[in-house]
Amino acid sequence: MIARTDQKQETRRRIVESAARAIVERGLETPSVGEVMSGAGLTVGGFYAHFENKDALMIEALRAMITQRLEETRQQMAAMPAPERRTMSARYYLSRKHRDGEIVHCPLPAVLGELGQLDPRYRELIADHLDAWAEALRDDAEPHAVDVTHVALVRMVGALTIARALGNSPFSDEVLAAAKSAIR
Repeated sequence: MIARTDQKQETRRRIVESAARAIVERGLETPSVGEVMSGAGLTVGGFYAHFENKDALMIEALRAMITQRLEETRQQMAAMPAPERRTMSARYYLSRKHRDGEIVHCPLPAVLGELGQLDPRYRELIADHLDAWAEALRDDAEPHAVDVTHVALVRMVGALTIARALGNSPFSDEVLAAAKSAIR
């Protein structure tokens, strides 16, 4: 019985990882259940043994991605003062490697434009994530701490979204560099 449970958990993990890759590459709406299941090396027939519907899968995959990314950020920058946390976060987030997918992609640039047409649970998840990310970068002892942190987040996500849309180009590089230098 334990082996069967372990196998089911492993299968679910593979499906969630496949969905995460699809989200980063194609957003929340475009990938089909068949595409996700194929990416996990499975057939569509087994999908409903693991998820109620596509939204349940995509929400779980999105939550898993952003939770992991936020936890990594917190661990790497825990001892740094807030301005240094923002600068280091910007240096990583606004790198060419992140733009080009050489390191794990942030899903935000791929999904933000879709949120208005999707289940409100997606917006709630993203809002909670951005709030937690802001909290990780903020020092409430700083004057205007909330404003400074929110501006940094908007610059990072906006610049990465534009840079990814432009692809690997000189202007894209300039967008990343300009946003990086503006975050303190």
